[in-house]
Amino acid sequence: MASLMSRNEEGERIQQIANSLPPIPVHGFTKTIQAITYVICILATLTVGLRVYVRMRLSGAERAWGWDDIFAVAGWVPLLPSVVFLLLATYYGLGARDDHVPEGMLIYYQVRVKGYMFIFEMVYFASSVLTKLAMAIMILRLTSTRHYAYIIWGNMALLGVNATVCLIIMFVSCSPLPALWNEKLGHCRIEYGWIIISYAGSVVLAIVDWTCAITPFFMLRSLQMPKRRKISVQIILGLGIFGSAAGLVRLGYYHAYDTVKYPNQSLYNWGSTILWSVLEAGLGIISCSLPPLRRLFRKFYQGSSGQSGMRSGPATVDGGTQLNSISGKLNAGLTSISRKEGSNWDRLDDGQSTSSQQHIVKSTEVYVETSTLDGDEPQHKRKDGEYSWNDHV
Repeated sequence: MASLMSRNEEGERIQQIANSLPPIPVHGFTKTIQAITYVICILATLTVGLRVYVRMRLSGAERAWGWDDIFAVAGWVPLLPSVVFLLLATYYGLGARDDHVPEGMLIYYQVRVKGYMFIFEMVYFASSVLTKLAMAIMILRLTSTRHYAYIIWGNMALLGVNATVCLIIMFVSCSPLPALWNEKLGHCRIEYGWIIISYAGSVVLAIVDWTCAITPFFMLRSLQMPKRRKISVQIILGLGIFGSAAGLVRLGYYHAYDTVKYPNQSLYNWGSTILWSVLEAGLGIISCSLPPLRRLFRKFYQGSSGQSGMRSGPATVDGGTQLNSISGKLNAGLTSISRKEGSNWDRLDDGQSTSSQQHIVKSTEVYVETSTLDGDEPQHKRKDGEYSWNDHV
């Protein structure tokens, strides 16, 4: 009991010194962490803001706001406080080499930085989970195929179980909780609890990312979609994979959390894990919110989607000749087809209706006018209440 009290007193002394430390001048890798963090945070904020604008202002009378939008915004909100704690950690040595830390003070800066890292990772993890749920829900809204829906629902269940288990291990591994970053304040039931959940959480998040990124590729194969739109969707999904790759890269730095076995360059290696974490979270938020922004670039897509709209449609030609079909199904966006004035021609009776037999060659110029109610592509709702790619991509 006496030794335990002495240990706790030592832990409190270390914590008091850590809380009173002066900031370390920022340079080198630490500046890189700060710069990338600012850029990612700004880009994620702009992307989410544009997503909200598109949903609320550019989606026409029937707005496409859904649960995926709610989770996307909810996933962005925790990113901001997580960035605050990340930046605080950089001013106390995160990303610094050992020789840049005042001599004999490394252990105290480790405690101070690790406390900030704990809060960062908890908030960042919430952001990542909510963002991945938003992406999964969007895919569910886009598919009516049962086996694709089962895959995504299984993905969401795995994500929920992983989050629950990681939180339980995090909060029960050490008593009191601050012993996670200052082990002399108490004792830990699970000695490497933080490292275990870091590895497990990263692997599961990567599985979820890759599943959400690959599944739509198979969904797209059977869809009639203009080439430009398919390419843009593939780029967006590719960005999500890059976010997942960032999460996998940080696996190589988790060993540095064990300062007993790896005492050298701990702050520098921790900086690498945090940098890749914020990249994963930021790229995930950006890729999740990019699909609805296609409406902002509709002029670019009109060049590829306009030709597909000319294939069929209910129309009449001046003079009373009805065109029942041009090719395929009727297109709701095609309103009229008119013949250029001056190209008058006599109607053939039934006995002369075969132009090839009469050696008649007729050239007619046809003009196509298209329009929609809100000036944009119409939203097509499926029978089961799900939305087509036009609503999201």
